[in-house]
Amino acid sequence: MILIKYVSFDIDGVLVNSESRLRLCLRPNNEVDWDCFLDCKKLFMDKPKPRIIDILKQLRNRDFGIIIVTGRRESMRECTINQLRSFGVNEFEELFMRPDNNTDPDPIYKSWTIKSLLRRYEILVHFDDNADTVSTLVSNGIDAVVIS
Repeated sequence: MILIKYVSFDIDGVLVNSESRLRLCLRPNNEVDWDCFLDCKKLFMDKPKPRIIDILKQLRNRDFGIIIVTGRRESMRECTINQLRSFGVNEFEELFMRPDNNTDPDPIYKSWTIKSLLRRYEILVHFDDNADTVSTLVSNGIDAVVIS
């Protein structure tokens, strides 16, 4: 029996450079307007991060399973999949998205999500751009790496 090992990736800030969209959606007090940032109509502003996408593809070619865990809302599923495909991210086992009504901070949401995924998948490492998320994952015994 072959056991597949998995690697998980965040999207914004990891596979996708979303800085332009983020800047557009900053309020004067530097808080993010999440309704603005999580608007499918603004995804055209994003750019792929080729170096990280290449790492994802290399891992996939070495028979690692790929899981994507994002803070994007479930209602963004179709536009997110279309964006990932347009950037060459075509092969992944699962895309886990935040429930539309969930407002937990990313470290809490992703830690809970990945901990629950460990019941089904052997996830070796999670790549994320949020240092607090990575710190929370590591403190929960989950290997994670900050990508900038």
